[in-house]
Order: sequence, then structure tokens, then C-alpha cells
Amino acid sequence: MADPMLAAALLQTATDEYRNAGLKGERDRTRILMQQKMGAAGENLKSFERKIEIPRDDMEKFLDLIVVDDLATTFVRIAREFLLNRAQLEQQVQQTLKEAPLMAHIPQTIMADNHVAAKIGSVEDDPFGRVMHQTNFEFQFVRLWLAHAFRRLFEKHELVPEHFAGWANRHGLFEDMGLLLEGVRAWEREDQVKAAHVLVPQIERALRKLADDLGVPITRGHPVVSETSVAIGMGEILYNEKVAEALGPDVTLHLQALYADPRGMNLRNQIAHGLMDAGQFYWHIGNLIVHSLLVLGCWKEFGAKSQS
Repeated sequence: MADPMLAAALLQTATDEYRNAGLKGERDRTRILMQQKMGAAGENLKSFERKIEIPRDDMEKFLDLIVVDDLATTFVRIAREFLLNRAQLEQQVQQTLKEAPLMAHIPQTIMADNHVAAKIGSVEDDPFGRVMHQTNFEFQFVRLWLAHAFRRLFEKHELVPEHFAGWANRHGLFEDMGLLLEGVRAWEREDQVKAAHVLVPQIERALRKLADDLGVPITRGHPVVSETSVAIGMGEILYNEKVAEALGPDVTLHLQALYADPRGMNLRNQIAHGLMDAGQFYWHIGNLIVHSLLVLGCWKEFGAKSQS
């Protein structure tokens, strides 16, 4: 009978207690009710917007620095410019202790349509969770800059999808570039639904090959069917210490946040589980995915730089 948001929180506690007590029927009953309350809570949420104006001269100066005559240099600069910087994000999170101490100490809950997607502790108790959540704001902040960089890229160079696919495969991560090309072609013609559904699994496959090359097991036992195996997923790959060390802190955080962590954008899991509606596949999603292909094209250079 409580407010949906409060009811969902109370029912989460009840669900946990029934689970701990081994009462499966009661656990399932309260979980279903909790899902319903969370769905209702979403209807009461309000959006907050902030308008940011970018002077034309600032944008032009930026584009002149990023998009240059040499295509390879341009690809590297776009990849580097829009790659998350873990050290800077950690500094921003710590700064909230001074600028917004109350928010810095209050734990946060990320709600999906009918479940709790993630929980984030205080800055002091959960600094990495706060950094991961901060990536959402960073991804949104750069969207106009990234869009204009891609637009200028096509204006300055006579590009075809093979340029992007070939660059992404500089280090041999993609054994078959057929689907990679299909995805980039879809992005080029602004078919963001197809681009995302084709490219994200290919990126996961490429990361699995990277893990295999590093000597990381890329299969695990099936959780139900005995004596069989399944391929490991993107989250398991990106949170593997050996993979993270090879990629370096910035590339690792970027890919974790974009694809595999519920405190970030979590695109891989959102797409794989059918949790995104058609309207959510807008132009910035496609740009971020293609940008990550540019990053994969120089992951060795970025990883080596971070370790030097």
C-alpha cells in the first residue's frame, strides 16, 4: 500500500529474507510484487535537463585538431580524445567529497524497469562504483563533440566501411570481417538498430580472441548441463586481471562501462537480453560503438602507453 518506490525497497528486503530462509515460494511471490512496484515507480520519475551551449569557434578549433589530412592519425586522435580517462574520473569523484559532501556519502540505487540494476555505495566505501557511474555522464557529455568529429571525418576523407573495419582489425582481433562490415555499413546509413545488434556481438567475439591470445580460458563449465562448456561473456573477459592489464586502465574502464557493467551503459547485456526498445537505439549509441572499434584498432598502443 506504500508509495511504489518505498514499497519496492521494502519488498527487496522481504525477498532477500525469504531467500535466506529457503522459502522459495514466498521469495518468488514478493519478487513478482516487487517487479510490479518498480514498474509503477518509473512512472513517477521526473527528468532533469541542463542546456549547454558550445561556441562555434570552439567546435571548429577542436575539429581542426582532431580531424587532419592523414586518415590514420585522425583515427588515433578520435579514439584517444573520446576514450575515458580513469585517473580524471577518479579525481572528479573524489572532488564531490568537497563540492557535494551529502551526495558523496549517500548510497545510490539504479532502477531498471522492474528490478534493481545496481547499487552504488558512498565515495569512501565504493570509489570504483562511483567512477563507473560517473562514466554515464561522461558518455553523454561528449556526444555532440563525437558526432561532429565523425561528420567532419566523412567530409574530409572519402571513407567507406572497409576503412573502419580494416582499422579495427589492425591487430587481428576479427578473424572474419563479414559481419563487422555489415554492422559498419548499417551505422553509415543510420540503421542504428541493426548496427548495434551486429557490431556488439562481434566486439565481444574480438575480445574473446584477445583473451585467448593472452592465455586466458575462454570457456567455462555449463551451470546446468554437466560435462559441457559455454563461452565466457564480455563481462568475464573485461574483468579478468590479465586482460585488464593488457588493455590498460583507460581502455578497460571504457569497455566495461560501455558494454558490461550495470553501473555504466551496459550495452552488451541490455542488447543481449532484449531490454532495449527500438527508440533507445539513437545515433549516439551507434557512434559510441564505432568509436570503440577505433579504440580496438590501437589497443596495444594505448595499453603499452599506460604501462610505460
